[in-house]
Amino acid sequence: MKVSKKIARCTLATAMIACLGFTVFAATEHWNDASSPAATPRAEWTAWKQEWETVQKDYEKIALNVGRNPSELNFGWYSHTSEVPVIKLSTSPNMKNAKTFTGTQEKIKQQNGIQYYANKVTVDKLKENTTYYYTYISNGRESAPAQYRTHSFSSFKALYVGDPQIGASNGQISSEGETMAKLIAARNDSFNWNKTLQMAVKKNPDLSFIISVGDQINDTANGENQEYEYAGFLNPSILRSIPLSTLIGNHDSKFNNYSNHFNNPNTFDGAESIYTLGRTAAGTDYYYTYGNALFIVLDTNNYNCQTHENVMKKAIQLHGDKKWRIVMFHQDIYGSGYDHSDSDGIVLRTQLTPLFDKYAVDVVLQGHDHTYSRTYQLTGDGKNHPVFSSSPVKASSSPAEKAPYLAANNAYHIVSSQVGGTITNPKGTVYLEANSATGSKFYNLIAVQQNYIAERSQTWTPSYAVIAIDNNSFSVTTFDATTGEILAGSTPYKIIKTGTRN
Repeated sequence: MKVSKKIARCTLATAMIACLGFTVFAATEHWNDASSPAATPRAEWTAWKQEWETVQKDYEKIALNVGRNPSELNFGWYSHTSEVPVIKLSTSPNMKNAKTFTGTQEKIKQQNGIQYYANKVTVDKLKENTTYYYTYISNGRESAPAQYRTHSFSSFKALYVGDPQIGASNGQISSEGETMAKLIAARNDSFNWNKTLQMAVKKNPDLSFIISVGDQINDTANGENQEYEYAGFLNPSILRSIPLSTLIGNHDSKFNNYSNHFNNPNTFDGAESIYTLGRTAAGTDYYYTYGNALFIVLDTNNYNCQTHENVMKKAIQLHGDKKWRIVMFHQDIYGSGYDHSDSDGIVLRTQLTPLFDKYAVDVVLQGHDHTYSRTYQLTGDGKNHPVFSSSPVKASSSPAEKAPYLAANNAYHIVSSQVGGTITNPKGTVYLEANSATGSKFYNLIAVQQNYIAERSQTWTPSYAVIAIDNNSFSVTTFDATTGEILAGSTPYKIIKTGTRN
């Protein structure tokens, strides 16, 4: 259910105090009001509202995406002219001795009377700890140079964010008294997205890439409306210099705008059906390596887990020597948010948990539930369980209605009791759940914390996590995007693995 208008007027800073009398905890949604004077200086907010008038119509922002490995970088952008897409790359700001890379262009759509084309280019042979400059050709013109800097290819940091969901504050009432129609919601959420990225990068200037675990945008009914939401998502200038590793959320999955904007590596477009059966309109699974880590990205809007196993198997056959195996998908099979974690969030649990045991997955990154949580180390229980093609219950179902479904999905063992800190050579997999990076929508936590959850938190503020990986360790620390401090209710978690992977 939606938060009442009276509740929605409460600012984030007072949500846990002033709103208590309005039963915030009985509601399933809350949001981050960018227009609140307590949150944003008036001059900054006024300037953004004016800037949005241009941003919302600009579908041609370039997206940087991770490549197949750290020495590659992928680019994707829209244009409205038919031409050979070109990226020029140099180590000089004046583009001296630039190398030219060409790619592919696809005619995709007409919108607002304009014919658009999707352009995709890959550059390779990048070196670590090097500053590059690039330009791109769009609509017959070369862009101004933009800077991209690589960092270490063996020891690196990645930003991990959940559900920016630009436009999800639709229907709320802002502090300025506006009803948040779709365009206004996208405007406000885009502003918050940029603020989160600014905070994260200021504190972590050495980030190598950004992981967004799905629902970059909100509209599931109209592919044209998605475009101004993607315009807001891609607008932050930080995204001109730090590549993205996005994945398909349920709100991205209905249209091909996702795959038109993002140039993901090792996708399975045109591949044999064992890697694509059940694929959504938005695209396919993919994978890449960075340092000693293999990242496998699944579209769990596709419930065909045999497809996902085939992708995992292929990626591991090619890169089985990587010490760290990290799987990412949108729907949380082990989360603690009220709206999804005991309904559609766990529908794939009985199928995916055994796969993560089989392929020795270390870490799973999840979204979807708009809360923060981290599990203990988990394995499957080795028993047979029902396979579900959809959830037979909803978040609003009664406990009695949910009980049989929850029991049938009780497919795990808890193999450690450690809440935070450092754990060495653990068994099993740890599952992380990211809250919204924009605060476009928050959910309550489930009333009773599940036994597999080591810690959880709902501060009703946007958050982000920083993942650090080297040859022997994986660590994650989650921060409040409004303060830059470690998120209340969370503790850093570090895994150390000695030896080599068998």
